[in-house]
Amino acid sequence: MSNMVEVYAPEDLEQLKVSSESETGNAGRSVKRVLNILADRGAHWPSSATPQDGSLLDLGRRFPNFAAPIEDIRRAAALARLAPGSPLVLAPMLLDGSPGIGKSHFAREVAAALRVPMQTFSMAQATASFGLGGLNTQYDSGGPGYLVRSFADGGVPDPVVVVDELDKAAVFSSHDPTRPLYELLEAGTAARFVDDGLRMPLNLGAIRWIATCNDPDLIAEPLRSRFLHYEIQRPTPAQMRDIAARAYREVVTAGAWSRHFDSELPDDVADALATGVPRDLARTLRAALGAAALAGRSTIRVGDMPSTRSTARMRMGFA
Repeated sequence: MSNMVEVYAPEDLEQLKVSSESETGNAGRSVKRVLNILADRGAHWPSSATPQDGSLLDLGRRFPNFAAPIEDIRRAAALARLAPGSPLVLAPMLLDGSPGIGKSHFAREVAAALRVPMQTFSMAQATASFGLGGLNTQYDSGGPGYLVRSFADGGVPDPVVVVDELDKAAVFSSHDPTRPLYELLEAGTAARFVDDGLRMPLNLGAIRWIATCNDPDLIAEPLRSRFLHYEIQRPTPAQMRDIAARAYREVVTAGAWSRHFDSELPDDVADALATGVPRDLARTLRAALGAAALAGRSTIRVGDMPSTRSTARMRMGFA
């Protein structure tokens, strides 16, 4: 039996529905849309089931350079399974590492392993706090922020929310897109979070937060301290060979091309990919498979890869 999370107090919703009846324009419509969704879903939402350890072990095989965060997820899941129905509680994670090593892809696969929706908020494109925290409806462009809108649409109390490139947030005294995170990353205040555009407390305390960065020193220390900080290393050549081999099988299977190509990645191609990083790896393999298909071959070759034709522009790995 799933743990039930009270997402809002019914009396708060009814009170806001009455007070927002006279609101018009885009802001008013945005508020009413979210209120109607929340009313339809009810105040109590079931938390997601805790995954079995096998799926997390598989995650570890696919992302060997993310061993530390995966181990912490496994430990939290083991505790949750001791009391069936209890929620899986994860501390906010900060994945710190160089570009191209698979941080964003890893976050997507964590959400898939937990079987919950995932929302992504790019701090590199954020200019103000209302993206996460909403904007007062006195402005025509006001209303609930992206976080609350996607939370309502998703319908689960414990999605994965990825804050991508947290270190690239443009923070100024008057415009700080990270400001809502100070409340959202603390369980107590997140459980009574008030979006500026909705003006009603919502329990967002069960959200699983994953942030990514390239340079943690650019993140304000009070904000950085709210995360478990993981320094993610570039995959070793041996790890990259395994990642490339797995990616090859996934690309061939996803394209329904199994009867046209070899079942395993050739060793020399795996060696060529072993010095790269995971970003765009699937794209590189699809291009190589296309070259082999044009040549009427079932085996891809090193020369089929775009990176060998233009080494100055070589980019390999997961997005």
